[in-house]
Amino acid sequence: VLFNHELAKRLQGTRVTCYALHPGAISSELGRNTSSLLHVLLKPVTVLFFKNTVQGCQTTLHCALQEGIEPLSGRYFSNCTVRELFAKAKDDAAAKKLWEISERLCGLV
Repeated sequence: VLFNHELAKRLQGTRVTCYALHPGAISSELGRNTSSLLHVLLKPVTVLFFKNTVQGCQTTLHCALQEGIEPLSGRYFSNCTVRELFAKAKDDAAAKKLWEISERLCGLV
């Protein structure tokens, strides 16, 4: 989220947008190799409270395809809606520092 905040600032004026998002808890095949007991215990929870994969991809598709949200570049989405973040997630100095550290760790500077 913090990296996205800085990326959006750096992309201003380029017509390229970026969004941070949370797809939600999604029932998928990631746990297919868990123990049978754990699978049996967790199945009711996933059926009741998790999204299926079609539901889970909606926020990603929304951010990629929805026309008119370009002014929201750099914002955080959940359930296809912009959500407000804590102040620390929008801290300009921290975002810039994270960017600079990332550049160094990737060998870009």
